[in-house]
Amino acid sequence: MDDFRRAGAEPWTVLYDFEGSAAKPISTVSYSVLAPPGLRPEFLDDDSWDVRVGHGLPGTITTFGQTRTTSYVQFGNDEGWEPLVIVTDGAGTRDGQVLLNQEFRLVFNLFEDKDSGNYFSVADDGSEVLVAEMSRHKVRVRSSYLARFRALKQLDLWLYTETHSHFRDVSTNYDFEPFNTRWKDTDSSGLNHVGVRLGYPTALFRAKKFLGPAPIEYCNLWEYEAKNERYEDFIIGEDEVGQTIRFTCEEDKLANYYGKNPEAPHYLTPVFFRSDVLQKYYGNPELYTVTDGSISCKGRWHLRMDNDHGDHVAVFLGDLGRDLPESERQYWRGFNVAPAGSMSSTYVRRSFLGQWVDAEQPDHQFKRAYRDVQSRWLHDHGWQPHRKPHKIDQGILERLHVPLNETQTEFEDQLLILAKLLVDFLNDKAIGRVVGKGPDNERSLGKLQRFFEKVGYDHAGEDLALLKDVQELRSRVAAHTKGSDYDKYIAGKLAGKSKKELIRDLHSKSTLMLDRWTQLSGTFTANQEA
Repeated sequence: MDDFRRAGAEPWTVLYDFEGSAAKPISTVSYSVLAPPGLRPEFLDDDSWDVRVGHGLPGTITTFGQTRTTSYVQFGNDEGWEPLVIVTDGAGTRDGQVLLNQEFRLVFNLFEDKDSGNYFSVADDGSEVLVAEMSRHKVRVRSSYLARFRALKQLDLWLYTETHSHFRDVSTNYDFEPFNTRWKDTDSSGLNHVGVRLGYPTALFRAKKFLGPAPIEYCNLWEYEAKNERYEDFIIGEDEVGQTIRFTCEEDKLANYYGKNPEAPHYLTPVFFRSDVLQKYYGNPELYTVTDGSISCKGRWHLRMDNDHGDHVAVFLGDLGRDLPESERQYWRGFNVAPAGSMSSTYVRRSFLGQWVDAEQPDHQFKRAYRDVQSRWLHDHGWQPHRKPHKIDQGILERLHVPLNETQTEFEDQLLILAKLLVDFLNDKAIGRVVGKGPDNERSLGKLQRFFEKVGYDHAGEDLALLKDVQELRSRVAAHTKGSDYDKYIAGKLAGKSKKELIRDLHSKSTLMLDRWTQLSGTFTANQEA
C-alpha cells in the first residue's frame, strides 16, 4: 500500500508490470492510462479497473439512436482516455509486443536503443538521458517526463495495480472469516479482500490513483520552455587599474547595430578563452565536431568561434548566449581570460568582410592539404595516397590539432595522430600495384620511395626524411616506454622549442609536403602507373 501511494512521486514510475501467474504464490499486474480530469468521479466510485491490459487499441464504436452510427476511435473508447503502454497479443501466432506511446516518444524526441529496447533523450549538451526502460513484462518511465507530458496534454495519469497472494501452506481447518475492505480517498480508491480459494486462504489488493496535471507552462516545451535560464557573465575587458570588466552574454541585454541597448556592450564583443577549452570536444569526436571556425554537438548546438588565433580561442559575446546551452556556458566560463589582443585576421575577414579565406594556423592548413591530396589523387588516378581510416579511427583527422597545453599527454597524442595519418594510413596496396613487388618484408616507406623514383619526384629525399622523423618521434616518445636516453633525445628534437612549437613545425612541413603531392598528381601518367 505504501509503495502504491508513493507511485508517481519517486524518480521512476511503473506504467506496466506483469509478474507471476495463477500458479505462483504472489502475482502482480500494474497498468496506466491518461484520462480527462472529468472522469475522476466515475473512476473513483468503483474500485475495479476501468481499463484492462491490452485495451487502448484502435477500434470502432456503434451507437443506436434513430439511426445506427459507427465511428472510428483511435484508442478504442469514446471517453477520452488513452494508454501510455500498449500491449498486443501477437494475433495468436507471434509473441505480443509492449509498445510505448508514440506521441510521448515524439514529443520528447526519444530514440530507441535497438539492443536494449530502452528509450533515451539527448540533452542540449549532447549527453544522453535514459527516459524509459522497456522489457516484455515491465515498463518504467522517468516521473519528470510523465509530469511534463500530462501538463502538456492537461490529462490525469491513472495508475492501477492488483496483487493476488495464495497461501497454500496455510490450513483453513479453523474458523476463518473472509472479509472485504473498500476505501476511497480524494485521489485513490481500492479494495482489500481476504477469502478462501480451493481450500487455501487468498488475499487480493486492488487499487487505483490519479496524478493531476500541472499548468501547461510546466511542460517546458516549445513556447512554454522555462524562462529562468541562467546566463553567465564573461570577461570582456579590463579597466585602468587592471580590474576585469564582465557582462552577461544574454542576447536581449546586448547592443546591436539597430539601436538596441545602446549603453551595453555590443553583441559582437570578442570574448577570449584558453585554448584548452577545446580539450573536452577533441577528446570525444563521436559527440563533438571541431572544425576551422566552429564546434558542434551532434546537431544539438553549433557555435562559431575563432580558433585561428594561436594560443587562445575567441567567441562573440552574443554567440555564447544564443548558441550554447546553459551547461556549456558554465563550462566555457572556467576558461575565460582577459582579452588577448584582437581576433585573428582570418575570422575578421570572414565575419565582417564576407571573404572566403583559408585559416593560417598550421593544423588547419594541414587538414586542408590532407583532404586536397586525397581528393585530387582519387579524381586523377582512382585511388588515394592514404587509405580511409577504419571506423574505429573515423574522425582522427578532426582530432589533429596543435597541443592545447604543454602536457606530455597532449604531446604524445598528437604525435600518434600525425604518424597514423601520414605513415600508417599510406595506401600500400595501391602503391604496390604501381611499383610492383619489392623486397620481402618491404615496409610502407620503402614502397613509397620506389614510387617516387618511378614517377621522378624531385622532393623524395626531403619528404621521406620527414616521414621517418615523424615515425621515429612516435616510436621514441609515444609508442614505447622511455629509455635512459629519452631526455637527451627529446631535448635534441626540441632544440629549445616548446612541445607546441615542435608540433606546429611538423604540421607546417607536412602541409608543404602534401601540397607538393597534390601538384605531383598531375605530373605522373597512367603509363607510369601501369
